[in-house]
Amino acid sequence: MKTTNGSKPRSQTQPFLQRTLAKTLTKTLAIGVVTLGSAAGSQAMADNLISCAYPFWFGFAPAPVADEMGYFAEEGIEFEAVFDNDRANVLPGLEQGDINCTMRTIGEHMSRPLTADSNLVVIGVIDVSIGADGVVAAPGIESVKDLVGKTFAGEINHPGTLMTAHALKAEGHSLKDVNLRLIATDDSPAVFEDPEVAAVATWEPMMSEIVANTAREGSKILLSSKDFNGLITDVVIVNRDDYNANREKYAAFMRGIYRAVDLYNKDPEKFLEVAAPGFDVTPEQMKVDLAGVYYTSYEDAQSFFGTDGSEPKLKQVTEDLTEISVDLDLMDAPIPYEAMVDPTLTDGLFDGKTR
Repeated sequence: MKTTNGSKPRSQTQPFLQRTLAKTLTKTLAIGVVTLGSAAGSQAMADNLISCAYPFWFGFAPAPVADEMGYFAEEGIEFEAVFDNDRANVLPGLEQGDINCTMRTIGEHMSRPLTADSNLVVIGVIDVSIGADGVVAAPGIESVKDLVGKTFAGEINHPGTLMTAHALKAEGHSLKDVNLRLIATDDSPAVFEDPEVAAVATWEPMMSEIVANTAREGSKILLSSKDFNGLITDVVIVNRDDYNANREKYAAFMRGIYRAVDLYNKDPEKFLEVAAPGFDVTPEQMKVDLAGVYYTSYEDAQSFFGTDGSEPKLKQVTEDLTEISVDLDLMDAPIPYEAMVDPTLTDGLFDGKTR
């Protein structure tokens, strides 16, 4: 869903919330230039502040919607958006406490430089890609096995690339059996016009636009995230030290997010009315893009973390992604699920609280 080389065009990168833009620019500079690696950042973080850095992506809309609807204020916490998609900025700032939250795919989060002793912990889920990411294939490519020996273009940690690796593994192959051409996803429509490219990893709306507009008649969507059962899941990641010191602040944050998801499920028009202006799109445009996104409710979170008594779905997702990431040299070594994730916040999250 997100990349390390810029925000996704499907989310229409524009100023997000004008009232936070000045704070965003100041904080981004602080992360990237001034306070990176400083212990002072953690000490200066207010006990009620969630300063969250994340890419422009509709999947993360429940957080700003919760803020706009007053859910965070009701919980006594303050929300600050820091719009930065560059992990080279975000992770060091998050480790040291210059910010205390980020949101992105669990697969991207697991990749290097994360280690088992990193000062980061996953505490929530926010959305699952159910068609927003995928792979477009040229005529004659009918299955993932047809990619063997041919050129596949994509970013190394793109969801479409991970899906391709997962599907190839199921067929007894790996990405080593294809000619991998590394590209920027923004360039995928132009790259796909190269007759040597058999398939390209991309996302919506470019995925559908490529199929509709390519000169290569007969092209189709070969793989879609809707077929991969949560493999592309966005999670909420926080600074572990601040989380341990202010656990209730993060419980309040996740309650606000899940209440915003409830709003989407009960009154999607109201949700879109609140969310769309911040992304500089109309509610109608946002609705179209959200067709490939599933916002995770509190009940979904219980299933992902296993706090409903089931096997934790997120653990299986991380185990599948670990195999892929090690094969792709995106991880130095497997990281235990228990070292990355704290499922306990989800247990009884709304007990005695407003929902």
